[in-house]
Amino acid sequence: MTSASATTKATRNRWYQIALVGVALVTVFMLLYRLDSYPAPWYDEGSHLHVAKNFALYGVYADSSSEGYRPFGPAIGVGPTVLLPIAFAFKLFGVGIPLARLVIVLYALGAVVAFYGLARLFLHEWFALAALVLMLLSPGVDFFFHARTVLGEIPGLFFLTAALWLWLRPGVRGIPALLGVGVLMGLASITKNQFAMFILPSLLLAWITDLVWYRQRGWKHFVIPGVVAGVLFGAWLAFVVLKLGGGDTLAENLATLKVASSGAFLILKPATIERALRFLVDASVYGALALGFIGHGIFLSLPRTDNGQRSGTLMIFISIGLAFFVASLGWPRYAFGPLVLLAIVGLRAAQDLVGELPRMDALFTEGRATGKAKWALVLGWSLPALIFPIYTNVSNLRSGGDNASYSVAAWVDANVPQGALIETWEQDLGVLSNANFHYPPQISLAHAVAHTWEGGAPAADQYDFREFNPDYVIVGPFGIYTSMYPEDRLSDYNLIETIGSYQIYGHNTP
Repeated sequence: MTSASATTKATRNRWYQIALVGVALVTVFMLLYRLDSYPAPWYDEGSHLHVAKNFALYGVYADSSSEGYRPFGPAIGVGPTVLLPIAFAFKLFGVGIPLARLVIVLYALGAVVAFYGLARLFLHEWFALAALVLMLLSPGVDFFFHARTVLGEIPGLFFLTAALWLWLRPGVRGIPALLGVGVLMGLASITKNQFAMFILPSLLLAWITDLVWYRQRGWKHFVIPGVVAGVLFGAWLAFVVLKLGGGDTLAENLATLKVASSGAFLILKPATIERALRFLVDASVYGALALGFIGHGIFLSLPRTDNGQRSGTLMIFISIGLAFFVASLGWPRYAFGPLVLLAIVGLRAAQDLVGELPRMDALFTEGRATGKAKWALVLGWSLPALIFPIYTNVSNLRSGGDNASYSVAAWVDANVPQGALIETWEQDLGVLSNANFHYPPQISLAHAVAHTWEGGAPAADQYDFREFNPDYVIVGPFGIYTSMYPEDRLSDYNLIETIGSYQIYGHNTP
């Protein structure tokens, strides 16, 4: 290598290192700035944190309401990989939503590192960094929203990408490494059920393709991770049914589980399929380019080589994940995992299309038409793809969300007599306050989902809070969204306080 070429390479490496550090610093800022208030604490987050709070304070792994503990529901909505670390943090430092979100932020940083490591197996360094940026900024993925609230998507993504990074590296054949892959896949599966719905079938299909097409890696490479992941997930399900159900018999627990988890998987209705397909080709995801990405990924998967099998395995996880999403209720969060992985496939398509990039000065010199065309293609696509998502994310961080739920909880603690019954469907209030809250039963959530997504009867048709004769009713964002508390049922209550979008009603007393 000549001294000039060595100098050029060193300069490129230095610029790359600067870019890598810059992305890392911006990512950390985007994860931490206004962590307490954006997004505003909300229903799903609050329901998960009930379980962590109850376990930290009382040693009970369950949701709760004024009548006592409730089996299943949010206790199985996300797994112990999320709730136990949060409960441990609550035990050490006290209950708080920002503290719980910080646990998810740590998972997010791990997911960023694991995703970048996985991308480097398929892409040159600059394109791997571009894949990371695309994944972070894609509105369809909405990484920063998921990474700043207590959900299972980010922890599940960490375990999945770490497993694929370890598994797909060239030369991975040892049993300890394969056991580690299986453990990581299993942890992803118990973190969020939607991950299990495509991870376990993908492991089986990857083995089948090795048997009938690639014939590269041998049965141990697939069977060991598959068995370990399956055993972990099966053990968690057995624990859920046998220990978390709260019923006297196995049949009672199974019946309760069926009711508590009804409504979202394997719907297979034309309307939901159409909604899911529209989301996948929407401009806010990767647009119609998503279809091209998938096609290019399949093309790269055809050769019977180690590289071909590596691409094929990634495409299996993406394809099964997207198929599950299309067959489900079509919630965008169900597509989270495969859409993250699709960013790698998309940048591989860009890398193969553009090839080795010429020096930037090709734009300003005579001739070099190929170099000009390549840079025009890269800049013409990447600049708009970066500018608009950056603006949206920064705008959300700067002005999105609010602290209303904290203010409502403080108002309750200061003004509501101890022991008074408060009816609400704002689960976050039960994390922020120890007041006596009553929530609609878990089946009401299935009714609300059916009403919102499939045109079913309103959840309020199956539940009337007045039978509990609460002293107060708090109607907040989720209660408004689901129309759980119609105005005619509040005729015996006076509006006594409004805080943000929360309305606090007190019972009329003779």
